Amino acid sequence: MGLRSKLPLMFHQISWATYGTGVLLTAAIYYAIIGLTFYKTGLRNLFNRLRGRTRPHTNLSAGDLPLPDYSIVGPTRTDDVDYVPQDELVFGPAEGADEDPSSSSPSGTPTSDIELPEAYSGMIAEVKTLVRVVNESGEPKENFELLFRLIVGKYPELAGSAAEQLVNDYLLSEGVAELPFPLNEQELKTLWLNEDKLQTT
Repeated sequence: MGLRSKLPLMFHQISWATYGTGVLLTAAIYYAIIGLTFYKTGLRNLFNRLRGRTRPHTNLSAGDLPLPDYSIVGPTRTDDVDYVPQDELVFGPAEGADEDPSSSSPSGTPTSDIELPEAYSGMIAEVKTLVRVVNESGEPKENFELLFRLIVGKYPELAGSAAEQLVNDYLLSEGVAELPFPLNEQELKTLWLNEDKLQTT
């Protein structure tokens, strides 16, 4: 008995009613899984309406997050609110008040009174990186001086300004604690001088 003779026999054993029932049952299972997976909130709201439970209506236009149509926070209250004109707002200490010592630089000069060039932030970041690298690698003092001169050469406009003193104060207060060799203020002032000034001195 070959394959051709078995196929007609198999189709005759399944009736059209059994076939239709199987197709409908498979489709019902498929759509039930899709509905429960993607339309869970809508089906739950429909089920609650059919059972007579009322829930607040939600707006699903914002994607998957259901947003209620009613106000969550409630109305704002404007009574007992004082309105202050803009020129009367105060955001700092009053004139003549004692200055906060934390706002001053290590040299004692208040940093709020110093107008620093924009290049200062770039230079101090590079100096901090240099201190960290020298600390981790254990480079000798000569290499530190060479690299520091290169950084000074990138920011010549800072030489002789208040930024120079701030960088030196950082190196003498925090940098010396991390560096494997000592530094003093006279050495740092020499490192700020360019080659022309060094030859004349």
